[in-house]
Amino acid sequence: MDLEQMKLGWNKLSVQLEKNNTINTRIVHEMISTRNRTNYEKIARDHKFTLSVLVLLAAAALPFQARTEIIQMSSAIIIEIVLLASIAVTSYMLKLLSGFEHSYCSVEQMTQNVLIYKRVYSLNQRFGGVVAIMVIGVVYAIEQAFTASAVMALVAALVAAVAFGVHQTKRHNRLLKDIEDGLVELREFGKV
Repeated sequence: MDLEQMKLGWNKLSVQLEKNNTINTRIVHEMISTRNRTNYEKIARDHKFTLSVLVLLAAAALPFQARTEIIQMSSAIIIEIVLLASIAVTSYMLKLLSGFEHSYCSVEQMTQNVLIYKRVYSLNQRFGGVVAIMVIGVVYAIEQAFTASAVMALVAALVAAVAFGVHQTKRHNRLLKDIEDGLVELREFGKV
């Protein structure tokens, strides 16, 4: 085998290796992107469920506004305002999540979207539960419904809500951490 044949063979191997590296990089990039998309979808599904529940609660609370013998008008209005605010916040978070689905976004833009989403989610986590508990307290105070059975039902509902909320928060934070890790990995491969 002479030198020219060796150079030609070496060049062919070099081209083949470059093609394999490009293919491998593309495959890894696609795997990370798919994992991130799956995590976005899981978080969005949770927010869609929450939005559905909030809309149902808001719709279910409307008939009580006309029946002042069941609940006072001021209590019904307070409940509706809080439910509508919750619907607005949840809708905004879904809008932010929809920005993650675009494949034409750069890794930097997706990272920025995650940071904005985390800020809104953090504010919701920090103040949403407090506002809900305050509303329950105000409505009970307005209605003066502090009977033993009402208080026990309220405590049971709050314990169940807190347990569910803690579980969902842990799950959500794990998914968001996976997304952030995926974005770091994607950044290593360049622009999306």
